[in-house]
Amino acid sequence: MTPDGRKRSIFGIRTIVAGAAAVLTTLIVLGVTGVLERRTRMVLVEEIDARLLSEARGLAVASASSLLTDYPELLLAPIVKKMCVEQPELALVEVVDRSGVVQGHPDVRQISTRYAPPSDLRVLPGTAGRRPDEELQQNPTMLLVSVPIKDATGRLLGKAVVGMRRSHIDQAVNRVSRQQYVVLAAFMVAGVAASFLLMGVLLRPIGALRQGIERIGRGEKGVTVQLRDRTEFGLLAEAINDMSGALEKAQGEMVERARLQHEMDLARQIQRSLLPSKQTVAGDFVIDGEQWAAAEVGGDYFDVIPLSGGRIGLAMADVSGKGLAGCLVTSMLFSLLRAYSGEHSSPAALLVALDERLGSILQRGAFVTMFYGILDPATGRIVHCSAGHNPTLIHRARDGRTEWIPSKGIPLGAIRGGAIRKTLEDAVIELLPGDVLLQFTDGMNETQAPGSDEQFGFDRMEQVVGGSAGMGPRAVLERLHRSVEDYRGAKAPDDDETVLVVRREVGIVAHPAAAPVIPAGDRVLTCLAESRARGVCLRLPANLADLEPIGPWLWKSMPGVSPEQAELLHLALYEVCANIAEHGYGQRPGATIEVWHTPPGSFLIRDEGKPFRPDDWKGVDLGDPAVRKRGRGLGLAIIHKVMARVSYHPGTSAGNITLLEWDANPSGKELRHAS
Repeated sequence: MTPDGRKRSIFGIRTIVAGAAAVLTTLIVLGVTGVLERRTRMVLVEEIDARLLSEARGLAVASASSLLTDYPELLLAPIVKKMCVEQPELALVEVVDRSGVVQGHPDVRQISTRYAPPSDLRVLPGTAGRRPDEELQQNPTMLLVSVPIKDATGRLLGKAVVGMRRSHIDQAVNRVSRQQYVVLAAFMVAGVAASFLLMGVLLRPIGALRQGIERIGRGEKGVTVQLRDRTEFGLLAEAINDMSGALEKAQGEMVERARLQHEMDLARQIQRSLLPSKQTVAGDFVIDGEQWAAAEVGGDYFDVIPLSGGRIGLAMADVSGKGLAGCLVTSMLFSLLRAYSGEHSSPAALLVALDERLGSILQRGAFVTMFYGILDPATGRIVHCSAGHNPTLIHRARDGRTEWIPSKGIPLGAIRGGAIRKTLEDAVIELLPGDVLLQFTDGMNETQAPGSDEQFGFDRMEQVVGGSAGMGPRAVLERLHRSVEDYRGAKAPDDDETVLVVRREVGIVAHPAAAPVIPAGDRVLTCLAESRARGVCLRLPANLADLEPIGPWLWKSMPGVSPEQAELLHLALYEVCANIAEHGYGQRPGATIEVWHTPPGSFLIRDEGKPFRPDDWKGVDLGDPAVRKRGRGLGLAIIHKVMARVSYHPGTSAGNITLLEWDANPSGKELRHAS
């Protein structure tokens, strides 16, 4: 059947092969018969020639003595007449003397007349056994032989002429041809029948082979072709049986692979669910991380854990091995860390507790390297401890210096019996505004270039972090990952790659327990401190395509505002952030914008882009059709139209700050520029 359901025309190979054999046999027999017929005709004509020649010679011998008598016609007439009666195929029998006068003829009236040979005679070439003075001639109706009559001394007396009708010759040849064609037809019928019978026997296994292949095509398992044949068909049947077994095995393996792939997908989803899905913002600190697994699932793990008192737990771990085994250990580590993190205020004590628990679970030879720190956003300090993990990188914004803090402890589960207690101790890192802390797994620094044993190394990591630290944690992650990928080239990663970045934003550190220290007269920094103490913050990437969260955030933070007023506020805040992203940052990757809302209607927007000084800006009339038709350059006009007060404070110690005041029922608007 064809794909559209129509029945397909099939020509049996047995019919085709047998028919081809019959045609070939017929062509061969016809060719041979044609050659034989031609040869038979030639032989038959030669025999008739020889017979005529023999008859003419006999007549010549019998006529020699008669021509020497006074009345030869009396002796020759009976001889000639007898020959014509006994051999009716003879068309002409005559004896002519040397004067050309007929002396012997079946018709006595022709005796003593001049001999007149038949018309249109043509001399035939000489044949074997014919003498030079003997002639063989023919015309369309007769074959004529002329033999000289001589006496004992060789003197010429006359000639004997014998002619035979050509129709008699043709009848003889046709009779022989008919016999040959009958034999040919018999042989052809026998050959065709034998061809069909032989091909039917030889090609009979094709049916069994076709049925076996069709069953395999329908997906049947365990199909075997039972064929006892010592020809190539037997070998083909064995190959089909082997193929059926291989397909059944491959089908089972495919089902198993699909099942394993499904389980791997579930494991990957579970592992991804264990990792933080977005940035964490705690006070002035922005925390972000990413993992790139070498296999479907990996053995790397990082976590950001909220703790009591506003503190944040920072974890980075690397399980020996990858794949499902590493994934299972990271799942256990996730559960244990969440259970123990609230019980231990010391990172070293937490790692010891994890070692005791994992030591009873991990197999011999398996271990986990781990970094754990507790960040206090209020003080900017991180109390940390490392169990055999990679050193911690710290980039100092003040002087661009890079610090490496090595690990002193042994990995979790490496040595049983509590030996890890003597190797672990807490240490303190203090991050100043602009500083960046980086923790990572060895998949980053140990990446090798194609065809080389040289690793990416710590020096290259320093360069990448130093060049992107001021752009925010996400920029550090993306640039570091891109640099490692470029260094590795087209080669697949050998190990999981995981990075955790902590950055302290540039600004005033507000301590909840004490009022912030503000320089006298610096009102804008006071507003920033108040916003951080009482306000709600939205951090946005400095990219035009990522400013959509402003609307939902605004409606959530100001639930009492009508939809029309919220839409106006959304428009104004969007214009401010769009100007900063496009002109202040140039949509630089990794840059961020802070939008603070302090109820009821105060907004503060902070950025670290190029300072904007609107000293030369002049208002426009939004009611002018020509202004609206222009389309661009209306952002500041919209901002000032919506907001009651707008003030710009570029280049402060905390960055560029824009203050906005909104009044639902404004009586007037004030525009102030501050340098």
